[in-house]
Amino acid sequence: QIFVRERRPVISLAVLSDDQPGWHPRSFGYAEAGCVIRLDFPTVKLLELDLAMLETSRNPIAMVILIHRDAQATRGQPEERLRRKLARFRAFFRNGYSAADMRRLYRVLDQLLRLNPSMHATVRATMRLIEQEETQMDTFVTSIEELAFAEGVEKGVEKGIEKGIEQGRHQTLQEVVLRLLPRRCGPLPEPVHHHVLALSPEHLLDLSETLLDFTSLDDLQAWLDHTCPSG
Repeated sequence: QIFVRERRPVISLAVLSDDQPGWHPRSFGYAEAGCVIRLDFPTVKLLELDLAMLETSRNPIAMVILIHRDAQATRGQPEERLRRKLARFRAFFRNGYSAADMRRLYRVLDQLLRLNPSMHATVRATMRLIEQEETQMDTFVTSIEELAFAEGVEKGVEKGIEKGIEQGRHQTLQEVVLRLLPRRCGPLPEPVHHHVLALSPEHLLDLSETLLDFTSLDDLQAWLDHTCPSG
């Protein structure tokens, strides 16, 4: 119909977003009663795009493709998906995207790298801390203020409870870290538990990303001794 209306050549391009390396359809057609219809078309397979090229690109579409690849690679791996989701969110700031692009990318990130609903509040609290850390600002300028907290904080909240909200973010981050640590390190001895509770929000944020590489309690103890000795 575009050709009939515009009288200009039309190109059909297939973007293949599947995870099957050997699947490369390049044509469509059928034959019936002596009539043969055939369409040959070029394809772009997202699975075959060079990861190094995508990682160094500042084009927002490259980030969309990376998030899509992360979603494919982390099916059934909630801890790895959490790690990648937080890492991609941090990359939003370091890539210098505009505020409008960051809002769009956040929606893609939240839709494709879905986590258990019980983790939403803690993940978003962690994202808030990442945003503050990356921008070095107390006033948030991206979408997280309106998108992430619209579900949990009513509009028009007074500035007088800001301190309480900050404390709530700290407590939420403590909860998610203490929930994840036993899965990686086993039961926490009481002194280690108290040491983690005493960590600052910045150290908790760092630990929330680092703990995914732990394999034993010794890894956690070494991190604590190096990062924030108890004295």
